[in-house]
Amino acid sequence: MKNYTLLAALTLITTIAIAQPVITSNPQDASNCPDSCLMLNVAANGVGLSYQWQADEGSGFADLSTATAMSQMLSVCDAGAVAPSAIDYRCVVTDTNGYRDTSLSATVSLDSCLAPTASFTYSFDQAEACFVSTSTNATTLIWNFGDGETDNSNNATPCHDYGTAWIFDVTLYAYNDHGSDEYTLTCDLVGLEEISSNMSVFPNPTSDIVFIQSDERILHVRVMDLKGNTLQDQSIMSSTFNLSLKDYSPGVYTIVIETNDGLMYQKMIKN
Repeated sequence: MKNYTLLAALTLITTIAIAQPVITSNPQDASNCPDSCLMLNVAANGVGLSYQWQADEGSGFADLSTATAMSQMLSVCDAGAVAPSAIDYRCVVTDTNGYRDTSLSATVSLDSCLAPTASFTYSFDQAEACFVSTSTNATTLIWNFGDGETDNSNNATPCHDYGTAWIFDVTLYAYNDHGSDEYTLTCDLVGLEEISSNMSVFPNPTSDIVFIQSDERILHVRVMDLKGNTLQDQSIMSSTFNLSLKDYSPGVYTIVIETNDGLMYQKMIKN
């Protein structure tokens, strides 16, 4: 008789223990977009479970009355209500006996969910240039300084010593979870001007000969690499000139043309 009574008591205790809700999966922190919804999920073990989601906007947790506030999954759509500060959400799970278990809270913050836009400005002192990213919505920045050197340290204000004052095409790559963008700017550290309307340099790209025609007499033509090294320097004294790039490796070169009006340059792609 005593053994039977003990077994019955154990069975009752076991039944009560199983009925008590136990949270097995908590909602996770998330970011919401102004024009979309996100879902917060909770899971629990127990019998006859019911759910009540609560939110804390800074003055303590209070029950929500949305359509999904009494289900395992809460839909958070009004992201505008989240700004400017984040909102904490949690779920209270109750079983048929009235026992409760409360989930950990999850923080929902507002995210623009826009892809980044890359842009930057620069200043220079002789051969050193300093850059300032003016990109928007970017979480990661990568710089290509145009001389074969890069900066992958996510630096928004890098400086770079080129060693030689010259013209460099600098590219900034901007990334976030919603996309990427790139922006290229020709950074002139020597004060040259691009070729004017009274001069033609063609074809571009080229595989060999570049034809140069000018209304002014051409005094000198130089070919420079991306680091500002002079690869070719010729005196012309003519209004036309055929420049050969046949022996150069494929890549980008700068052709500097001197006339009586001064120095001008043209970026040239060699196939």
